[in-house]
Amino acid sequence: MANNDASLRLDLQPDKLEFESDIGHTQDMGSRLVDDPAYRQRMDLWEQLLRYRQRHYGDRGTLDIWIALTDRVDGVDLPVVGEQADFFWHSFVDLGLKREVIMGEIMAYAMELWKETGSRWDKFYEVVVGGYLERGMIQHAIRWHKKLQYPHLSCPNDIMRVFEPALTMINGSTKIVLPTTTTRRSVSPGISAFKSICRLTDGHQIYGRVISQLLNLGRVEDAFSLHSFLVERHDHPQTYEEILPLLECAKELSPRKFYELQAYSKDRFPDRMTSAEGSAPAEEDDKREPSGIAWLQEKPFKDELGARLFATKALAFETTVAGLRMFGVQAIGPQSLREMAVRAQGSQDIIARLRELHRAGISIGDSVFARLIRKLASENRNILLSDLLHSDQHPDVLEDAVMQESLLISYYIARDWRPYNMTLAILTEILDDGSKLSNIHFRKFIASGEWASASKIVDEMTLNGQKLTQESVDFMVKHTLTPRRPGVGPIQGTDVPSSKEVSFVFRVLQRVVPMGTSVSPDLWIEMLKRLGMTNHWDELRRCCLWLARQYSAGPKPSDAVSFIINSTDQPRREADGVARNDGDRMLQAVFSKNMQAAIVAWGFKMRVSPNPDHKSYSALGVENLVPWVRGLVLLRELEHNGIRLWHSWIRRACRHRLAVLFGHSRQSSRHMNRMLRRECPYSPERVIADIDRVWGHPPLFSGQQDDLSQLVNPPSSNMSQRRTGRTLWREARLKGAAFVKTK
Repeated sequence: MANNDASLRLDLQPDKLEFESDIGHTQDMGSRLVDDPAYRQRMDLWEQLLRYRQRHYGDRGTLDIWIALTDRVDGVDLPVVGEQADFFWHSFVDLGLKREVIMGEIMAYAMELWKETGSRWDKFYEVVVGGYLERGMIQHAIRWHKKLQYPHLSCPNDIMRVFEPALTMINGSTKIVLPTTTTRRSVSPGISAFKSICRLTDGHQIYGRVISQLLNLGRVEDAFSLHSFLVERHDHPQTYEEILPLLECAKELSPRKFYELQAYSKDRFPDRMTSAEGSAPAEEDDKREPSGIAWLQEKPFKDELGARLFATKALAFETTVAGLRMFGVQAIGPQSLREMAVRAQGSQDIIARLRELHRAGISIGDSVFARLIRKLASENRNILLSDLLHSDQHPDVLEDAVMQESLLISYYIARDWRPYNMTLAILTEILDDGSKLSNIHFRKFIASGEWASASKIVDEMTLNGQKLTQESVDFMVKHTLTPRRPGVGPIQGTDVPSSKEVSFVFRVLQRVVPMGTSVSPDLWIEMLKRLGMTNHWDELRRCCLWLARQYSAGPKPSDAVSFIINSTDQPRREADGVARNDGDRMLQAVFSKNMQAAIVAWGFKMRVSPNPDHKSYSALGVENLVPWVRGLVLLRELEHNGIRLWHSWIRRACRHRLAVLFGHSRQSSRHMNRMLRRECPYSPERVIADIDRVWGHPPLFSGQQDDLSQLVNPPSSNMSQRRTGRTLWREARLKGAAFVKTK
C-alpha cells in the first residue's frame, strides 16, 4: 500500500487518480487507498478523489464518491465546519437536487451523523430547500422543509435562510408597478412558496426583516401580501419603525391599503401613531421624496408598442432590449412578452431572453401568463408552451379562475386534451391551494357524470385533510339530483334512479361533513324526503341514524367512513367541535315536527305480503310486528341518539294513517293509499297493539283505544275534504283504471 507522501501527490499522477477514484462500486475491495483504514479518514484524500471525479465525469463522478462513502467503506464522517465541509456537502446536495433518491440518502446520512456525534452541517437546510426554490420546484421545497425542520432549523426564524432563494426563484420579477386603481393582487410564486413554509413553521417572528427586504427591492405588492399573511399568523412588527416604510408606500400607492395599515398601526402602536399624526404637516408630506420607491417614477410604456417592437423582424432582440433600457422602460406587458416568446428558438432561448431582460432591469411582471412562460420554459414543456403562446385567449383572461374552470370542464367533456392540459396548467398556476384544484376536479367529474371518479377525488381529499367547498356541494346537488315539484316525488324513468342519486350525494357528504364542510338543513331534509317518497326505507333509516350520530354531542361511531377520516386527526377534531356547537340546531331543523310525522307516514308506505310464511318484522327486541310500525321504531332509535320527539305530531300522523286504512270509506286521491286499504291483512286492533308494543310507556294514544271508531276517524281538515271532493268529481267524470273502489 502506498505511503502517506504518495497520497499527497495523487494530484500529480492522473493515471493513479483515475484508478484510486474508481470506487463507486464494491468490487476489488482492499485494492484502493480508501479501503485501507490508515487512509480512510483522510479527508484531503477524499477531496482530491471527488474533485478529480467531478472534473472528468460530472454528476456520475460525484455519485461514485457518494457510493464509496456510504456503501464501500464504513465509519467515514464528513466534516461539518469549514471550506472543505462546504465543498463536500454542496457537491452531494447539488447531485441530490437532481436525483431525489440521492437526497433521501444524504438526509439519512446527516441524521445518523447528528445522532452519533451531535454535529451537523448548519447550511444543509438552506442549501436543500433554497436549492429547490431556486429551481422553481415549490412542492419539493415544501416537502423537504417538513423533513428537515428537525434538527436543521435551530429556531423558527431560521426559515429566513430560504427567503432570498424564494425572491429570486426562476428569474422572478424585480419591480411591479401597481396603479392606484388596481384590484388584483399580484404576488410572485416565490412568495407563495415562502408562505407555505411559514404555515408549516410555528412561532416565527420575522416581520421586520421580511418587509424591509421586500421594500428595498421595490416589491411593494409582495410586502402588502406578506404583511397580511404574517399578521394573521401573529407575527407582528416589534416597533413602529418596522411598519413605517410600508405605511409610506401605501400612502403613495393605494388609499384603501393605507387606511387598513393605518388602522392596524393605531391599534398596535397607539402612542406612536398619535404623535406621528400631530407632528407631520401636510405641506411637508407634499414635498417629501419617498424613500426606497423610486420605481414610482417609472415612465409609462404601452404594451401594444412593445409587442410591435418585438414583432419587428428587422430589430434583433438585443437591439430592442437596448432601446427599451435607453428609454427607461422598467416593465413590459403580456402582449410584448408573447411576441418576444413566439419569436424565440425554443424553451432555452426563452429562458436566455428572460435572463437578458432581468439583467437589463426590465420586469415581465407577475401575471399568470408571465409565470407560466417562465415555468413551462424552464421545464421544457414545449407543447404546452406552444399552445399557450398561440392561444386566442387574451392574457388577462388567464387570471379569471371561473372562466378557466368553465373551459376545463368543456374541454374534458369533449375529450379535447391539448387545450384541456393547457387550461389545467393555467388553473394550477392561478390557485395556490391544492384543495381548490381538487374541488375543481370534483366539479369536473360531476359535470361529466363520472360519479365514481368524483367519489375517488373526495376520498383523496379526505385523506389529505382537504375540505369540499360549499360551491362544490351546491354544484353536486344541482347536477346530480333530478328536480321535483313540491309535494311530488322525483321524476321517474330517468337514466339514473332517484335512489342512486340520493345515495351518491349521501356517500359524498358522509366523507366531507366530518372534515368541516357545511351542509344546510334544507339539503338533508330534501334527501330524506326523496328517500321516503320513493319508499327506499333502508337508505332512509341509514341516513337518519348517521345524521343523528354525526351531529349529536356524543362520541362518533367507528365505521368505514370514520376509518378514512381518522387518518387526519386534527381536521377531525376541529370538525367535531363545529358539530358539537351547531349539532343541536341542525338536528332540530332536520328532524322537525313535520319530518317526524312524515317518517311515520313513510313507515306505513309498504305493501304487506298476504303469504303467512312471509318473514315477520322484528325490532327493538319485539318480534312478529306489523311492518307499518317501522317509522315509530326509527323515531325511537333517533330518540336514543338525542333527538327530541314531538309526541302530539307523531300521534296525529298515526291516527291519519289508521284513518286511511280503517276509517270511514272515503275515496283517497293517492293510489298507494287506496291499494293499502284494499289489501290490508290486519285488523285495527292488531296494528294499534303493535304501535303500543314498540312505543312503550306511556302509550302513544293514552286511553284513546277504548273508542276505536273515534281513534281511526280523526277530524278531517278542510283541505282534506276539498281533495276528496275533487277525487270524487274526477272519478265520476273520468272513468279509468286509476279510480278503484275502496272497501
